[in-house]
Amino acid sequence: MDKRFKHTLVAFKICPYCMKVLTIMCHKNLKFEIKFIEMHNKPDWFLKLSPLERVPILIIGEEVVLFESAAIIEYIDEITPPKLMSEDPMQKALDRAKFEYSNEIIKNLYQFIFCLEQEKFIKLKEWLIKHFKQMDDWLKDKKYMNGTELSLVDFNFVPVFVVLNMLKSILPCDMLKDYKRLQIYGESLTSMSCAKTGRVPDYEFLMMDGIKNKNTVLFRSNPCYFNGPKPSRCCFFGK
Repeated sequence: MDKRFKHTLVAFKICPYCMKVLTIMCHKNLKFEIKFIEMHNKPDWFLKLSPLERVPILIIGEEVVLFESAAIIEYIDEITPPKLMSEDPMQKALDRAKFEYSNEIIKNLYQFIFCLEQEKFIKLKEWLIKHFKQMDDWLKDKKYMNGTELSLVDFNFVPVFVVLNMLKSILPCDMLKDYKRLQIYGESLTSMSCAKTGRVPDYEFLMMDGIKNKNTVLFRSNPCYFNGPKPSRCCFFGK
């Protein structure tokens, strides 16, 4: 490969925003290399490259660095036809707004998962249920966010359903129980091969260990689950 166009993704293993990028890379069969870092011990070379000192970043060749998952996935979509992003200016703007919506869902979902305080945990659960309703409304009479075909906006929501599916056995309630369309949508997204290959091999184990080691509300509510036999491995990192 021409070094000018070599793609190197820098990621954190359980980062949901990195999962977005990995999922679209796998879907588009883009050749890439990957470097994992620990967010509690960021290497100097990473701090020099990442303007906001966070992942993901995509290094293109030896000079260009893209940062922020939305910018990276749009770039990947542009260079790997057929494009999944609409050419219509209005639809493109609506999709980008939903990119941001997905980021808020993911941020609050991860805060909920790793929450240490019962009161905050309940508030986050209520916030999520309320905002899942909006997603369910968007899916009225549609299989995907923009209709019958996958579009780029759908890939932004993959991490949400990967996490909810993983935690199904330990969540205090089914947060999607009133949202049938959203359940079907989530099943559709997580059944894609790229939703599986876009995760590191030990994603579930790393998440569960984090929930346990931080003594979160989720862990305290169901310690037997975390201390018993671990679920079987179910994903593979194919790139």
